[in-house]
Amino acid sequence: MTRLRDALLPPFALLALASAATAAPAANRFDGNWSVVATSADESCTGPYRYAIVIRDGNVDDAGDNGVDTSGRTGADGRITGTIRKGLASVAVSGRLKGSGGGGRWSLSGLGSCSGRWTARRTG
Repeated sequence: MTRLRDALLPPFALLALASAATAAPAANRFDGNWSVVATSADESCTGPYRYAIVIRDGNVDDAGDNGVDTSGRTGADGRITGTIRKGLASVAVSGRLKGSGGGGRWSLSGLGSCSGRWTARRTG
């Protein structure tokens, strides 16, 4: 019985170490609920657009029921990049969060093109 236990112990020990190494990332200081307002820089797009997003462990996701697919990433320094998709339209987003606010630029492609700026504020 000792041989079987000794033979199984190293693989289980390695599995435990591997699980610890792949644990979920630590919470990001920008985690929480945010309200985003995007305005157009030209008249080819309407607006303003309002989105509710949530950041969990630095990952950006849509928090509302507005029929869009939101994805992206926020770094520990507040830099944020992401994409908002609805149908054929795709909006590239970049900018920076600082404290309880932030802002940046966005650019639409897929259904014509236009661009603008966005601002965000933490709501929870």
